[in-house]
Formats: sequence, structure tokens, C-alpha cells
Amino acid sequence: MGATLTAPGSVLSRLSASAAWGVWSPPRSVEMITRPGNGGPRRHGGVLVYRSLTLAGECTSLRGVPTTSALRTLLDVAGMVSDRALARMLREAVRLELFTVDELARYLADRRHRRGATRLMRAVARYAGLPLERARSGAEIRALEVLRRADCPLPRLNFRIAGEEADLSWPAQRLIIEVDGGPFHLDVGEDARKQSVWEGAGWTVRRISSDDVYDRPHLLVRLAPRFVPERSA
Repeated sequence: MGATLTAPGSVLSRLSASAAWGVWSPPRSVEMITRPGNGGPRRHGGVLVYRSLTLAGECTSLRGVPTTSALRTLLDVAGMVSDRALARMLREAVRLELFTVDELARYLADRRHRRGATRLMRAVARYAGLPLERARSGAEIRALEVLRRADCPLPRLNFRIAGEEADLSWPAQRLIIEVDGGPFHLDVGEDARKQSVWEGAGWTVRRISSDDVYDRPHLLVRLAPRFVPERSA
């Protein structure tokens, strides 16, 4: 809030706005704001000031702090971060229901010449057609991406089996993969209870850590079923 009070019309933006929205909070030595106008960024103490002529209609109030919209924030940071960080921010924004992939695609269609738009459109293409709205974590969205790129059958996401919600499930193979880690897998005893229920109902249960989904995706591919080629008559 202090950064936005340094001059009229200032709004929290870029990495500071991404932290405020909860999609990514990297270490930073300054808070970033944007003001109406043109010219390059300038630092004033602990505030880095950007200027823009396209702020109209792209700002909101977030917990009382003037901030660029979630869509505008992601576009602004697209030219500042790595592809991996951008993909993770996109996954988290969708998971938090800040916008849908379709809404982001429509937003970018009118802004395709802005800096970072091409990189962000590539990230959107990676997730088009995936059931992201059912995801409970960024790791689950990452798992869907990994499985599609490996040509594995896509699982159902967070469906109930024998009365218990399973992360990834393949009914044809009666297979469940649980992605351990994060806020939904803190109770080891509860995880064991659910696994016992599923196995009692005739399902195979495999487990993988969320860290492995991100850093060793080949382990997920090994656990998942593969497409079986159809036999010719």
C-alpha cells in the first residue's frame, strides 16, 4: 500500500502484484508499481516505478490496494520470468480461479503485440483442453500436462471412488495415482485409510510426490497407463 501512495494513479504491478494475487512471490529488493504515462522504469528508494498508457480498465482494488488485474499482471511478468516460472504462475492463477484459460486466451487476442504476449500464448496452448477447473493444486495441473505430452490416457481429476476423492484415476485400468504433498496430503493416516478403501474396492493405488511431478516427471509417466494400439482385424 505504501508503494502505491507515492504518487496519484499508482497501482501495484508486476512481481509485487503477482505476490499480492498469490500466484508467485519471489524474493525482491523493491516493490513494483505502475503509473499512467510513458518512459522507462526508474527506481526511487525501495520502489521501482513503471509507466504505461494502457492501464485503463486493467486495474482493480485487491484488499484495498490498487493493483493491476490478474490478467494484466500475468502479461506484465511474462517478459520478466523464465518459461518454467511463467507456467507455474499460470497454473496457480487458474487453480485459484482468478481467471480461466479461455478468458486469458481472449484477453491476449487483443494484446498479441505487447511484450510477453507470445510467451504467454505459448503457455496457454500447453493447457488448452485440460480439465484445469477440477484441479486442487498446481502439481495436479502439471501432472495433466506431463501425461498429455507423454501420450498417456488422461485421467479423471478429483473424482470420488468408493466414496473418497482420488487425485488421478483411470476407470478402465482401475488405477489411482495420488500426488502427495501440499495442503491436501498432510495427514498420512488419512491417506492410508483412503488407500485401504480403494484397494478394498479393487483399485490399484500408486503414489508420487508433488516434487517428483515437477522435477522428475518421467516417474509419473512410468506409473501411468499407456494407450494400447488397436489390433487390426
